[in-house]
Amino acid sequence: MSLTVAHSFPVWLPQTQTWLYNQVRFLPDDVTSHILCKETQHQDQFHLPNIHSLTGPSSRFSRLTTRLFRHIDYHLFVRYKCHRLKPGILHSHFGPVGWKNHRVMRLPPPFRSGKSNSRSGKTKQVVTFYGQDVDHLPKVNPAWRTRYRDMFRRVDLVLCEGSFMASKVEALGCPADKLRVHHLGVDLDAIAFQPRTIKGGEPFRVLMAAAFRPKKGFLYGLKALEKVGRHIDLEVTLVGDAIDDPASVREKRQILAFLAQSPLGKRVTLTGFMTAKQLFEIARNHHIYLAPSVTAEDGDSEGGAPVSLIEMAAGGMPVVSSNHCDIPEVIQHGHSGLLANERDIDGIASCLEKLISDPASWAAMVLNARAFLEKEYNAVTQGEKLYHLYGTL
Repeated sequence: MSLTVAHSFPVWLPQTQTWLYNQVRFLPDDVTSHILCKETQHQDQFHLPNIHSLTGPSSRFSRLTTRLFRHIDYHLFVRYKCHRLKPGILHSHFGPVGWKNHRVMRLPPPFRSGKSNSRSGKTKQVVTFYGQDVDHLPKVNPAWRTRYRDMFRRVDLVLCEGSFMASKVEALGCPADKLRVHHLGVDLDAIAFQPRTIKGGEPFRVLMAAAFRPKKGFLYGLKALEKVGRHIDLEVTLVGDAIDDPASVREKRQILAFLAQSPLGKRVTLTGFMTAKQLFEIARNHHIYLAPSVTAEDGDSEGGAPVSLIEMAAGGMPVVSSNHCDIPEVIQHGHSGLLANERDIDGIASCLEKLISDPASWAAMVLNARAFLEKEYNAVTQGEKLYHLYGTL
């Protein structure tokens, strides 16, 4: 079945969203994908054919944008491109993008010609939720509950990362017959499986990596590491930085303040953001990956599970994480990693100490994790599954 799919991302692509890149590039060859975005970023890392950007030096609209299109809504641009491309599927990534797209897709076709554009009216609409759009937005702005219910009535398929997120989306009013769990795929062929071991006399090296946002729980992880570091030789690497968001800037300020007064601070290396390739390179020299995610006070959460956690587990690194959202669907406590409750500093410290005291247990855990991820999170098979989900429409 040959299929044309238009993917709507306002920005293609932030460095922290490599998982979106994998969703598109691992679709089968029978799918022709078009990226519809407002602007582009990091094209050296995330280049694909058929990127249609409203703004930017590569855009056909760049000159007009300066004088005219600057004030045109991005979603009207999506409507226009769908009118021209006539895709079988419009796949909107993130709930708010889906809501705005479904509204403009109901408008009459733009720039009418003598012929009817009846086929564009048959474009099926798919929306994927990813986390912040599930809990955070409806909490800070209840109007999104009404908007989502309107969208759910009209779109054809709603996807989310795991069963926990699916229950949240259903509670927002999505009919169960339109809702499907679709795990995010990671490029396992590009992730060398290197089960971690430790040599006598070397410090235990712990890695944490993400944008500095409250939901990542970095302060809880650092406080747990401070406890463990009182009697164990540790080195900690923190990959990431604040993003352009007040909550993220506050989080960075708190992290730096904690490290400035804690004895752990001398053992922590802050790297800033890295490319995915650089992160994998630095990960090879670490023994344990720590991802202590929490639900933030404003409702922001992982929604599913951090893709960096999936990738590090796939590479052979033992994982300590939290009983948060769909993380227990990826990491089974005691079988493929260790989990503590959210914000449980003593629990996180206990999990770390358990791993550190028994390096012989790492081999079975990482083998179990890799086998499960090969089955459920392989980007190749997940691309095929997404193709078949499109096909049901």
